Amino acid sequence: MTSELLFSNLENLLITHEELKRQVSLGAEKLQFLKDENAWLREQINELRRGQFGSRSERWESQEQMSFLNEAELESTNPDEKSDEVSHEVKVSGYTKRVRGHREPLPKNLTREIIKIELPLAEQVSAEGLPLKVIGWEISEKLKYTPAQISVVEYHRAKYGVDSGDYVKTAKPLPSLIPQGIATPELLAAIIIGKYGDGLPLYRMEEIFGRHGIELSRGSMARWVIKVAAACRPIWNILAERLHESFYVAVDETSVQVLKETGRKAEAKSWMWVRSTPFGPQKIILFDYTTNRDGDIAQNLFLDYRGFLQSDGLNIYEKTQNENVIRIGCNMHGRRGFEKAKVDGAKSGQSLGEEGLVFYKKLYDLEEEIRGKDPDEKYKIRNEMAKPIWDQMKSWNDENIKKVPKKSKIGQAVHYFANQYELLIGYLQDGRLEIDNGFTERAIRKFAIGRNNWMFSDTPEGADASSLLYSLVVTAKVNKVNLYKALVKIFTDLPMAEDLEHYERLAEVILSPALTA
Repeated sequence: MTSELLFSNLENLLITHEELKRQVSLGAEKLQFLKDENAWLREQINELRRGQFGSRSERWESQEQMSFLNEAELESTNPDEKSDEVSHEVKVSGYTKRVRGHREPLPKNLTREIIKIELPLAEQVSAEGLPLKVIGWEISEKLKYTPAQISVVEYHRAKYGVDSGDYVKTAKPLPSLIPQGIATPELLAAIIIGKYGDGLPLYRMEEIFGRHGIELSRGSMARWVIKVAAACRPIWNILAERLHESFYVAVDETSVQVLKETGRKAEAKSWMWVRSTPFGPQKIILFDYTTNRDGDIAQNLFLDYRGFLQSDGLNIYEKTQNENVIRIGCNMHGRRGFEKAKVDGAKSGQSLGEEGLVFYKKLYDLEEEIRGKDPDEKYKIRNEMAKPIWDQMKSWNDENIKKVPKKSKIGQAVHYFANQYELLIGYLQDGRLEIDNGFTERAIRKFAIGRNNWMFSDTPEGADASSLLYSLVVTAKVNKVNLYKALVKIFTDLPMAEDLEHYERLAEVILSPALTA
């Protein structure tokens, strides 16, 4: 065999060897891709199974989302310390005595019906046969409920004339939000609270009124709702101005469905944006209805705003940032990624998800410890104790981010953390800021529960009315205002409002519990 032939064969072998190495490398890459894809698909299956059959384990889950079908069974097993049906042990002079649990006394302003219970005459004697007389009363209370009392108000407007039957003029009717309708401020308040406070759809209220023998159609109530919302627009505008003047605003958004939007399919998603002021004695929560969720909407909502803006990591909020707006992140979203990795992630990512949650537990435990402290003190403690935890977590995240598939649950969590890190630690800049957007998310969760009962809005006008009235209801609730009294006062006074000062006073009714005490 000639040297040329040997050289040619060797060269062919080397080429074959390189080709085989390349194929092995491609096979290994394909295998790794399939493993990652398999893990990702398993994570999706886990999440779907948990969503359909399981219970979410995040600690902020609202108890209001508990199934109404088994609520009685579940709640009956949870002892209520304020219930007089629960007993507990008390040490009395060296021995243990079981006594009933403590409950708060019933409000003194409730109407009281007194029922006196006496012994039969035959038993009103002592053991010696002497007659007994009442020397006191053993008093106990039970709570009685009577369904809503409905009444009719008759307005008798005086008619005047020089002589009997000689008509000249009639007293003017009292100003009303619904001049030609039968709705009083009290009825309107009850409907608004039922729909936006208690999540009752109008057709259910129609049934409730029907049980009282009153025909009140959902169509009539819907028209009243829209008219009331239009009348309340100046109050909403005043609240919006005050929110815009706050140094710290949080924002989030949730989807809604509106059936009859021009140029859009009935199943198309619309959006309800929620802005709030988490800090201060008077808090404001506002809902804004829009047909889409993009950066232009976010930018317009915070046009000319100056201060801190807290949101999740959606890129739509990047348009809000300028020299006057300091964006900070929401650690509910940061923590949630690690929670999903721990619960739904592939086995390889579950342990890392748990490690990430350990860091977050330390941070949230610290927040619980300093809750209620002066903002300056909170600022100092956070930077002394929370900042080192953040530094450790960042180092841990940087070390693990290259080890996990980007599309996996843990991959999404560590990449979100890395991309949002500067925003997630933004709350360290001021002791008045919150670690997360929980204040706004809780408002959205209550809205979502109500939305499940309403199902959808029929028209954009209805959705816009809902956003406005829900703003007033939720703002009143968060300020611990007596909602019924507040709405009755507002609906009574609104028809007579003539200037900005009057609207300012009505806006204050939503913010100040003292005005409806």
